[in-house]
Amino acid sequence: MKIVKQFAIVFFILYLGYVIVSLLHLPIPANVVGMVLLLLALIAKIIKREDAEDVSAFIIQYLPVFFIAPSAGIMLYFDLFKKEFLAIFIPLLISIILGFLVAGKVTELLMKKGDE
Repeated sequence: MKIVKQFAIVFFILYLGYVIVSLLHLPIPANVVGMVLLLLALIAKIIKREDAEDVSAFIIQYLPVFFIAPSAGIMLYFDLFKKEFLAIFIPLLISIILGFLVAGKVTELLMKKGDE
């Protein structure tokens, strides 16, 4: 019964993300808004960590399954990817590098702040 409660909490917050995006016409995916809401609720201790811990572990455990359909789609359009390789690869590479740099800087700042 505990896992059902946790799923209900996570899905309710995800639904709130969809409502917010629909009402405000935000150009952000609703699931991202929902996860930010979940993060804020956890930080503010509105939701206890124990109220989302088991379901989060369950979702992470089966996360690779969610990549099967996109991988099949990539194989379906392989000729298009081959034709537009540089147009896809260069922005992808730049965004990965920027993501690593930003994550590294944020980690450094948080570690320095934690030492103070």
